[in-house]
Amino acid sequence: MYNEKDELMIGHKINIGRGSSKTKKTYPSQILDILDDDIFVVSGPMYKRGVVLLHKGEIIEVSYMVENKGKYYFKAKVLERCDKRIYKIKLKKVSDIKRVQLRNYYRFDLDLPVEKDFAIEIDGKKEVITENCRTKNISGGGLKLYSNFHHRIGDRVVCSFYINNHKIVIKGEVVRIEEVDVFYYKYGLGIKFIGLKEKDRDRIIRFIFQKERELKKKGLI
Repeated sequence: MYNEKDELMIGHKINIGRGSSKTKKTYPSQILDILDDDIFVVSGPMYKRGVVLLHKGEIIEVSYMVENKGKYYFKAKVLERCDKRIYKIKLKKVSDIKRVQLRNYYRFDLDLPVEKDFAIEIDGKKEVITENCRTKNISGGGLKLYSNFHHRIGDRVVCSFYINNHKIVIKGEVVRIEEVDVFYYKYGLGIKFIGLKEKDRDRIIRFIFQKERELKKKGLI
């Protein structure tokens, strides 16, 4: 279970967001001190070598990444602003910490073999069609799958694949379909996970971070 006391520590890099969802601007910052469970001192945000002045009583959004887990955010109130010598801001957390919703999960291009099962009815009898597919990308909320079967939006499928030798079997719903000319496949399917266990979701997210680090070390991204 997520515990903000374990994750948000001195030195943690954060982003400070201000404004509405349509006009929101974000600025990099860092945790300088933790005075209480809900009170932090952070470095004053900067933009193009100039300071971004936050005002006492202003409500901002603090967001940050937790390695192998994902992105989190919470609302905070500006308690004090210190402009002397080092620009610092004292903040008080005024909302619960939330994890970014599934639709915002980072999609990572990754080629994985997937076994897709789809039940159809022929002459009143249910038959399961199994197809060997491959992923175009994957996230904690779904995947893009290359397939040759002509699906329809709303079709329910079962996808089986391995993450670090752990087999994941998950139900999914086809939410997008596009024609492609990739390898030996005709269609690209956008599949949304249904009922994925949190431990399996976390396993997928950790795997994405692992693969991303490997590619960065090789200079490929």
